[in-house]
Amino acid sequence: MTKELEFLHLQPGGKAAPRLGLPALVKLFAFVLITLSALSLLFIGYIASRKADDIAVEKQILMLENVLRDRQSLLARDQLGLARWDRSVKYITLKFRASYVVEEFVSSLWYDFGHERSFLVGPGGRLLMSAWQDEVDLTARDLKPGEDLKAIADQAIRQHHAHRTTIDGGYGQKPVPASQVHAIAAFGFAEIDGDVMLTTAMAIVPDDGEVALPEGDPVVLISARPIDAELVADLNTQLEYPELRFNRHDDGLLAIRSLDGRKLGSFDFALYEPGAEIWTIVVPAVVLLCGLLLTASFVLGRYIGRLSERLEESERRNRELAHRDALSGLANRLCFDKALNEAAERLAHAPFAVIASDLDRFKAVNDIHGHAAGDEVIRVVAERLREAVGENGLVGRVGGDEFVVLVHAFRDRPRLSMLAQHIIASVSQPITLSSGPVVDVGISLGVATAPESGAAARPIMAMADKALYASKEGGRGRVFFAEDLSPDEDEAAVHAA
Repeated sequence: MTKELEFLHLQPGGKAAPRLGLPALVKLFAFVLITLSALSLLFIGYIASRKADDIAVEKQILMLENVLRDRQSLLARDQLGLARWDRSVKYITLKFRASYVVEEFVSSLWYDFGHERSFLVGPGGRLLMSAWQDEVDLTARDLKPGEDLKAIADQAIRQHHAHRTTIDGGYGQKPVPASQVHAIAAFGFAEIDGDVMLTTAMAIVPDDGEVALPEGDPVVLISARPIDAELVADLNTQLEYPELRFNRHDDGLLAIRSLDGRKLGSFDFALYEPGAEIWTIVVPAVVLLCGLLLTASFVLGRYIGRLSERLEESERRNRELAHRDALSGLANRLCFDKALNEAAERLAHAPFAVIASDLDRFKAVNDIHGHAAGDEVIRVVAERLREAVGENGLVGRVGGDEFVVLVHAFRDRPRLSMLAQHIIASVSQPITLSSGPVVDVGISLGVATAPESGAAARPIMAMADKALYASKEGGRGRVFFAEDLSPDEDEAAVHAA
């Protein structure tokens, strides 16, 4: 009879072969145990490497989506000054004046902000104007249902009606600060003349109440930027992804779709997959385990501990990156808003001040020396702001050339004035670019103190934005305090919040 782990065969002379001894069984058991342990460790390494790769891919795609949203928000903030203007309502909505559209409106969109494509869409989806750079086509036509331009215009109209207000003679729109332009703007992607473009749209509305919108839908301004090699290179100055590219037909990592869900193309790049690094830890552990089970177990525990620490460190870095502006290294909007809200909650025990600012003459640097030079200027200005503020507060970058400071060390006007003058003097120093040219930019500041300017984050920030606007209106390169605003300006800032 044959039994497991036993060999029965006749030796010469008809005698049975001896059974497998205990040492052999122990060795076999050890072999099985070591094999199972090695296979288990390899399986753990496989799962860990797959998980690390999945997390890395998710984070890289999320960062690309965030950078695209930042570019759309920047387009919308550029539009805001022209779309929220009584003069635009007067000569576009109420009485279409071609000379104003060509010589002022489109000219400003191109020469001041670099919007390559712009469109005006009237009520009922009628295209009133289309422009490429400063070349304007005033041929009117009805947009067809399903056209991407009509879809984003309709979305902007819905945004407008959600924030429409009644004013003398008709309708207006609730004012919002530039930092919250997403509340009134529509964002999306569109195929225009065969090119895939990043688009933003917003209604043209009055700002000072000298004119009012009639009943019905408003005229919508649409700005678009082609997703071409130049834009991809611009995006990659922040991301630094290997082989970042946009394809019209290939299935990439991040699909770009129109508002109706139609796929227009996709972004693709060479993924950083840290899972391979995990195998450099797991494989030596497996080799050691196969040689000596106890020693391998010790090594395995040590390596797993290191692996856990590395994953935790990676997660910590990811959390930090989520709260840091990739270009300047300063706090981003998420981090600053969180700090401002926390400061507002502690306002009764720790008053503070907020400084809103943006750069003067910064667009000239981009236009003359290119976006890479503009990025270099942003980094230098960020470092100067960080040094000027020091331990007195938190410095953040919330837009293209927009910076904010949360001052928690003091809030009295004399010291705030000294800090503001120090910031203006520091930022105004000439900057030598890495390519050789010397450029200079200025900075305008608006200061709001709490609780004088409000007891919550939004009204305080709105007052600082209003003070910044007054500073720029007064000549740029200066500081303006919210407490010096006229009562009408003060009330407008409160309503904006």
